[in-house]
Amino acid sequence: MAGLPYIQLYPADYLADTIHLTLEQHGAYMMLIFNYWQRGEPPKDDDLRLAAICRTTQDDWIRIRPFVSEFFDIHDGRWYHPRIEKDLATVNDKVNKARMAGKASAKQRADK
Repeated sequence: MAGLPYIQLYPADYLADTIHLTLEQHGAYMMLIFNYWQRGEPPKDDDLRLAAICRTTQDDWIRIRPFVSEFFDIHDGRWYHPRIEKDLATVNDKVNKARMAGKASAKQRADK
């Protein structure tokens, strides 16, 4: 599912994990998180694409990549984030349950 209207952000948890990042590194990390959430899937491990998502040059991306990558599990050609994966699964489950309930309600009304 893509285009979710909100993302849960816990500032205390975020800052506890990222206090050592520079402003530039924070920006790159947040852009990756927002892109991941908006698209509903982890970004591909492609430096040109990742630099574009982060709104930076490829040279700058290569310099900050090691700092940002520590928050992701990079495998199978994608950048996975455990917290985002968990939150996406929770939201998708809620959406699917609501969709099924809506269909059941519509069927009940149609059967009357």
